Amino acid sequence: VLGQKGVNSHIIDIIKDLYTNAGMTLELGHLRSGNIKILGGVKQGDPLLLILFNLALDPLLCNLEKLSLSYEYGEQRVTSLAFADDLALFSDSWDNMQQSIQVVEEFCNLMGLRVQALK
Repeated sequence: VLGQKGVNSHIIDIIKDLYTNAGMTLELGHLRSGNIKILGGVKQGDPLLLILFNLALDPLLCNLEKLSLSYEYGEQRVTSLAFADDLALFSDSWDNMQQSIQVVEEFCNLMGLRVQALK
């Protein structure tokens, strides 16, 4: 996604390095652990992560807008709200909502993401 947005390949490599072989240490009083490798999930509290996640979701959000499976509020049409790693879908019918959910599921499968609907 960064490449599609025109981000310089050197910057992309730096960002990849930040997340490749990421690790952490724990401190408790005067004790400090060795390096603990992060094998999955996200680095909580990482401000760059929010930007990267929103950039990754941008194609999905644009696709939902194009499909016009939205809810009308006054003169505005709302298809979704996205913040950090949360996404809320809006629709004017159950059929349109099912289509939106299918689009999200297909996108997540392509991107290697997982939907946590109960969240």
